[in-house]
Amino acid sequence: MTPSFDSTLIAPQSSSLPFSATTRDYPRRELRKGDTLYRAGDPADTVYRVEDGLLKLSVDLLNGKERIVNIVGPGDFVGAITPAHVTFQDSAEVLSPCVTVQVIPCDEVSGELKEQVFTAAGTHLSRMREALEDTELPVNARLARTFVRLGERFGQVADDETVRLTLPLTHDNFAAMVGAARETTTALLSEMRDGGLIRGTRGRYSFNQATLSDFAVEASLF
Repeated sequence: MTPSFDSTLIAPQSSSLPFSATTRDYPRRELRKGDTLYRAGDPADTVYRVEDGLLKLSVDLLNGKERIVNIVGPGDFVGAITPAHVTFQDSAEVLSPCVTVQVIPCDEVSGELKEQVFTAAGTHLSRMREALEDTELPVNARLARTFVRLGERFGQVADDETVRLTLPLTHDNFAAMVGAARETTTALLSEMRDGGLIRGTRGRYSFNQATLSDFAVEASLF
């Protein structure tokens, strides 16, 4: 069971430019948990800007397993953000109870909006690179790095530097993010909790960002 999702805990993605394109009357689309916004291989003719809720971006591996390459939320651009591809390179599925996106045709992406979409493409490539780098690390290091990245994007930082992370992510989701079996992921999450590295469960976690980062470095050496 995962906690109810509170969108007020998620800050919009920071950007060097305001999203002035919101003055345009782009259509909006609402989806529910489990719905698919688009699938890998579909014609890439649309850019989507997430207004509310969370999506997981995933790819299907040759062994039939799913690999989650990114979690996106308010302010993020997804879909046809890399013009070199004529089809979507990943699939986007709703994680939160509902998601609202703006639907922007590719032929209307220009000016400041185009710059922001290209920035989003760069961020997405960085996430892919991080996922590739993580494949050579022990699973506990991968988990720690995943929590750190989620905390940087979606966490709320308290005065004592504790990060509170409330996301509707299951152990299956974490396993798909780090590329490990669910049983292994669950066991390591329990070990990290017993060791005081993370607190909480069922989608509500808290941790010290610096401590968890240090642990990821140390675990990577073994």
